[in-house]
Amino acid sequence: MIRAIAFDWGGIFTEGTFDSSAVVALAEAGGMDVADLEAAYYAAMIPFEEGAFGLAGLQQRLEEAGLRLDADTFARTFLGAVRERSAMYDVLQAIPEQYTVGMLSNNVPTLCDTVRDDPRMTRIERFVFSNEIRVRKPDPRAFAALEAALGVPAAETVFIDDAERNVTAARAYGLQVIHLTDMRAFAEAWRDLLPDVPLPHHLP
Repeated sequence: MIRAIAFDWGGIFTEGTFDSSAVVALAEAGGMDVADLEAAYYAAMIPFEEGAFGLAGLQQRLEEAGLRLDADTFARTFLGAVRERSAMYDVLQAIPEQYTVGMLSNNVPTLCDTVRDDPRMTRIERFVFSNEIRVRKPDPRAFAALEAALGVPAAETVFIDDAERNVTAARAYGLQVIHLTDMRAFAEAWRDLLPDVPLPHHLP
């Protein structure tokens, strides 16, 4: 019996990962080639998502790679890099009240506050962010933190993620898993695991 549903954020509520959009946006704003920035960006993401530093710390590390932006432009560009997958907000809002709903996301200070404060996220009852628990997926401790936050056994929870390594780790932990690769496959997997939870009519 499924009693809880939990979502990743980037790649689920966004088209593509947030990072893939953010590094392109920052490079363009700074007049750099993406190739000259992305190694430093992705290296900085690990400690950033583990809560080692905030947005200013990220900017400092990217300045060392040659990015030159003032703090306001940097913050606006980084936080505005989202390309939303609007259909998933409709999915979220259609979940009946008898299900506990949560989120487990590798996320960063400031951005996780933006996600948590989004009025479209009010259906989510428990947010678990890597920078706050100091551990990232696919570490099993991240899934343990989600299980504890939801108060529902892993075997009775469906988790939706877009990254194969996280899907594999979540399944190994004992969660029921939907790997979102495209909306048609997602809808088919959802109906298989959650036949009594209606999807919005506009989905495939």
